[in-house]
Amino acid sequence: MSGPELRVEVGDRRVTFSVGRIVDGLQAAGADTDDALAVAQAVEREVRRGDADVVAEDDLRRIVERIARERVGDVVADVWVARTPSFVPLTVRRRRGGQRRFSLRKLANALEALDLPFKEAWALAQQVEQGIRAEGERSLTVTELAQRVALALEARYGREMRLRYEATSSRPADLMVVEEDGERTPYSRGILARSLTAIGLGPEMAYHLGKRVEAALWRASGGEVARADVRRAVHDALAEEAGEDFARRYDLMRVVRRPDRPIVVMIGGTAGVGKSEFAAELAYRLGIVRVTSTDAVRQALRSLIGADLAPVLHESSYTAWLAELLPEERPDATPKRKAVVRGFQQQVLQLGTAIRAIVERNVTESTSLVMEGIHVVPGVSHAPVAGAVMVELMLVVGDERIHRERFGVREGRTGARRPQAPYVEHFAEIRMVQRWLERRATEADVPVLDVADLDDAADRAVEHVLDAVLAARSGDAPDA
Repeated sequence: MSGPELRVEVGDRRVTFSVGRIVDGLQAAGADTDDALAVAQAVEREVRRGDADVVAEDDLRRIVERIARERVGDVVADVWVARTPSFVPLTVRRRRGGQRRFSLRKLANALEALDLPFKEAWALAQQVEQGIRAEGERSLTVTELAQRVALALEARYGREMRLRYEATSSRPADLMVVEEDGERTPYSRGILARSLTAIGLGPEMAYHLGKRVEAALWRASGGEVARADVRRAVHDALAEEAGEDFARRYDLMRVVRRPDRPIVVMIGGTAGVGKSEFAAELAYRLGIVRVTSTDAVRQALRSLIGADLAPVLHESSYTAWLAELLPEERPDATPKRKAVVRGFQQQVLQLGTAIRAIVERNVTESTSLVMEGIHVVPGVSHAPVAGAVMVELMLVVGDERIHRERFGVREGRTGARRPQAPYVEHFAEIRMVQRWLERRATEADVPVLDVADLDDAADRAVEHVLDAVLAARSGDAPDA
């Protein structure tokens, strides 16, 4: 969304407004991803209507609460109100006076020192933070934080792990990294390993390189090192142990995270393949903060155009073909492939202009974007936009059993807000749409990724994005 940087006034501090933080808080309160994103975007639109670039914390809380009650109901809104909002920084009071800002990164780094894998350390740190926020706390002592971490460790790994943590919790981080703005943050092998797996290294090699780089920097610096030196050390270690191609891809990933021109990733796929989860994972790996769904576009258009004017728009993607039938014909209608695909295509065409407008707006604002949705169809729903690196991906689930089971999993995750029954009832039509989308993608030379294994598919998606960026930089791809 355009406009100057928006900040939130929290006490005597001003923190950057983030849609992602609103989404995180609503998800923690029980909202599913799509609903949380819709609320957060509505909040951003309302806040930006005024001319001010600063919004008071209390005003923002009231806006979020009101829109959450309207969009996702009182239960989620009540839980959200009782929590410390995710845009309010937590603070830790030191034993000798003063305080510091609570840092997930520092806590995860301390947990990694116990030889926890990065994912587990990060997940446990998030669990501790969410527990603090769930109780409405904003500040706690070093001792209170250590107690929360110890209890979480004991609950998940046993008393021995808790005792190991308590024996080392007062020990400072060994290596500190000085950021470009002067802030000092602990070096984290886990975070580095995550970045290296994103460029195609195996987890063991990535973690090995993280440890090697840390040891080399410690010997050279004595405990404090500039971020630029870390990057140079990583590049050199990659070139020596994995080859120049991986070193070049590591440098390229940094370009992807801070691109000269926006990157637009368009992710298509039929219902139930896991587009939302995949888009969130890919955006996280690429450092892209703006993620949107064509479902949100469809819902917005439905609010503006009634079912009498656009009946296809008010159907699901897999039942759009029914809009062409008379009411009395519906009960006995049998889905035929051509009719199902034709109805779906009509719905895609009705959304095409809005989808293209969203992409063009983000490119105009020089903002990278991940857009996912069943309505992302190569050559139909969108076209290349000058000034951006555009990457198209099509997701499929080849195994019908796995595909069908995902609707049940989603029903459980969303607290039955997205029940599986309608999808299972129309599973045949959903598979018809998938086959057509897969064929369309193949004809348009768009990569088709089977997402039965999410991590593997995300790895391959990152490869496609890096290849596109590399081709664009070398002049082998059009500026579109």
